[in-house]
Amino acid sequence: MSRSLLLLLGRHSVQSLVPATLISQVESLLESHRIPHAVDLADQERRRQLYGGVNIDEAEADQLQYIYQRIGFQCFTETLFEDAGKHLFEGGLDPRVLVSYFPNLRGELNGVDNTVDMFGGVAEHMPPESSVEEIIAANLVRNYSPHLSPNTREAPSTSELRKILLIAAEDMLEAYLRKCRTRRVLENQSGGGSTSPNRQDEYAVVDTVLVKLFARSEKTKDLYALLQEPHYIVLPEVETMLVENGQYKALCELHQQMGNHDKLLEIWAKLIDGEWLDEDISDPVGAMVVYLHNLNERPDKSATYTQLTQKWALWLMHEKRVPKEGLKLLISSRSSPARTSGRRPARHQNNKSISNPDSDANLDAEDKNLLFGIREINPTAALQYLEYLILQRGSKARDIHMEYATACIDELMGYLQGEEGIEKLWRAKASSYFSSSSSSSSSSTSPAITTSTPLPFISYFASTTPESPSKRARLKTLLFLQVSGLYDVSVIKERILSASDEHSKTAKGKHKPLLSLELAVLESKLGNHRAVLECLVREVGDGVSAEAYCTGNNRPGSNGGRQVIPTRLCRSIAENTEGLSNWKSVVTATTKEASEEKGVANGTLLRMLLEVYMSIGDAEKQPSSRIDQEQVQQVQVARLLNSQGVHLDVRDVIQTLPSSWPLHLLSSFITRSCRRTLHTSHEGQILKMVSLAENWDVKERTWSVLREEGFVVEEATDGGDDYKGEEVENIVLNEKIALSPSDPSPVDVFPDPKEA
Repeated sequence: MSRSLLLLLGRHSVQSLVPATLISQVESLLESHRIPHAVDLADQERRRQLYGGVNIDEAEADQLQYIYQRIGFQCFTETLFEDAGKHLFEGGLDPRVLVSYFPNLRGELNGVDNTVDMFGGVAEHMPPESSVEEIIAANLVRNYSPHLSPNTREAPSTSELRKILLIAAEDMLEAYLRKCRTRRVLENQSGGGSTSPNRQDEYAVVDTVLVKLFARSEKTKDLYALLQEPHYIVLPEVETMLVENGQYKALCELHQQMGNHDKLLEIWAKLIDGEWLDEDISDPVGAMVVYLHNLNERPDKSATYTQLTQKWALWLMHEKRVPKEGLKLLISSRSSPARTSGRRPARHQNNKSISNPDSDANLDAEDKNLLFGIREINPTAALQYLEYLILQRGSKARDIHMEYATACIDELMGYLQGEEGIEKLWRAKASSYFSSSSSSSSSSTSPAITTSTPLPFISYFASTTPESPSKRARLKTLLFLQVSGLYDVSVIKERILSASDEHSKTAKGKHKPLLSLELAVLESKLGNHRAVLECLVREVGDGVSAEAYCTGNNRPGSNGGRQVIPTRLCRSIAENTEGLSNWKSVVTATTKEASEEKGVANGTLLRMLLEVYMSIGDAEKQPSSRIDQEQVQQVQVARLLNSQGVHLDVRDVIQTLPSSWPLHLLSSFITRSCRRTLHTSHEGQILKMVSLAENWDVKERTWSVLREEGFVVEEATDGGDDYKGEEVENIVLNEKIALSPSDPSPVDVFPDPKEA
């Protein structure tokens, strides 16, 4: 403020002669549109305050800010946008005031109640227009009207100039907001930043409008850099702008930072379906899966997160998307530690076992709902989820086991009916195995001695069939039918037979049932032992599995332990077949009734198997075929007698075999049986004598004790007994007859202490 040293007193006034102030000088220059001179005066004052070495009070600092703001708005009015932004920033103008002239960028950021403190003189000289477009239009009218036709708004030259000026205005705003953001960072680093609500509103306007500007101008790197730093972006304000300009990665980043899970996943879903495209998101599926997995593993996980994970896992399981990833995600949500209770589990080892169903007969309702949803979306994925419930969750629900068994059979029949090559391949494998077992038997020079044991059919099929989904499906079906006892065996058997009958009607020629091994497993579950043996021997030609079935563990549970496919073989098949590793740790599941059932003795089943072998050639009508079958019979019977003769009675075998068979066929079996009988007899005699010796030893040690207790022990005299040896042997002591009166009275060995 200037001071006057000279006063002039008049009749009606007092006048003073004072020098012109800096503000008045600048305003005078601005009124005459001499903006460069006004800038020079402001710069001189600024240098004086910075480098003059004088103390600057708050009034002088406010005066300089006022001057720069006046200059800046004057430049803004005259569309000198670059200079306007520079001087307004030096004047410390609140960025919200400048943003208010850009309504398309402002949006709803500046509400009705939002106010900004400003200098009164600056507010009076602000452009009265409501937007920068109107300022540009007014300037064009002022400078070019009426020299352009038809008018300044429609003339082509002014239209292009209007676009250029509008771009310059937005560039000025971007530069201004960048400076404001940089100033904020420096203030925070120096500890002078403010966190008041008013300043936070200012920060929100700066960051939000910057995001809009970066998105419109496709400055992707600057946009990503802004999102990686602390910011106050108002997401609803920028969401539409980002979508319109295809900045989906930036939008995903914002939603992820704000915790908007639903909207984030919806964006990824549109990218996966191809509705939106963004080169910066190369793998939206992987991003969605990783995000949901991390969400599902959070320590503060809630039921909402689980439901969200399952919802999008089901969405991914559609056939057109990625069912494999969706199933993995769904399984991870069901096996999360958050689902486990605080009780200690009854079994903590081999959690893949299928336990007894009586403790928990019904499946969890949530699993049922998920299974229903998966079945509607992708039946193939539903089968995989059933497998997960059985193998990993240890489901004991009968309906789940029944549905899985039905699905496995339907899958097998689908391969057989849909692809002719698979049926031919499987029939070729069955025929090759049957003929190889028969030829190896008929070509043996010594039927009584077999040096090699053929493989079971399932091992032969698994080792010789090329890897394919159909091969894995059949092996998986066989393993499940064997280890599970919780499905309706009769229904599954009828389903296989009916499907085979329908398929045989369309097939050319007469063939053996292609799924004979599956039928054998089902017959074993029903306890039809003869049907099992006939199926294995007649249809499959698998004598090895038939003998193993007869000699299985004869214990309660699972049909007496009889298995067409033993547990060890199941484990070996699962370990050596690609895609079946989950089946190697599965143990047999039984019902309560089956667990209390006692199986048939091994000898009975082996005699039954011998009868089946003897009936092989009865169905042959051609003499040549009958001769070949008889040779096969002889070798198979010889192998059975040599390997399992310990369970067979020699008399039953001799009565069963025809008298026309050569004697050398039975020589090994008879010799071993005789040796075994003789060995048993001698062993019994030895045991009898050893027992007798032990009894005498016990008697000798007992007599001395009894004598000390007062018991009368009569010993033979030196002269011997009055009876001869032959007569002693004929004496029979009858303990039921009382002693004669002449005999001495009995002596109480343990007298009563009271009587003494």
